Amino acid sequence: MAKKKKETEGEGEGEEGGGKKKRSPLIIVGLCVVLAGVGYMLGGRSAGASGEAAAPTTTIKQLEGCKEGTDANIAEHRAIDLPAMNINLTGGHFLRVTVSLAICPDVVIEKPESFVSAPAKDLIVTTLSGNSMEVLGDPAGREKVKELLTERIAAVYPEEVYEIYFLEFVMK
Repeated sequence: MAKKKKETEGEGEGEEGGGKKKRSPLIIVGLCVVLAGVGYMLGGRSAGASGEAAAPTTTIKQLEGCKEGTDANIAEHRAIDLPAMNINLTGGHFLRVTVSLAICPDVVIEKPESFVSAPAKDLIVTTLSGNSMEVLGDPAGREKVKELLTERIAAVYPEEVYEIYFLEFVMK
């Protein structure tokens, strides 16, 4: 029965084949128009009629705190995630925070477990504990504390850690 059905389909294609062949140039022209439009949207408008050169965009930058001359692609950064920590705040509140340390690209760490994280954990506790929910709840206050913490940790791990990231930041 399956053979008969295929044979029937083949015969139907022969009859309709002429109609499909007539429509195929229309499909090709339509695809060309669509591709030309996409090309215009992606590349044509970036040149601009004003003649001004487009500002160069790059993801390469000098990493502050890393060895001089260390350039790295931002997408290739490595980090060491520290375990979540509970930190006492003022007024009987607490903060649950998870911090990740961004490691300079030229630093070789055989295993993440071999990284000595005790100084970083100590700095996290001493810098964040005793703050109020109002300070840490305000984006500007939280950013100020993060900058201070980054400076302190980068000073303890010179040319190894250049940035910290808050992966979890929950206050109660």
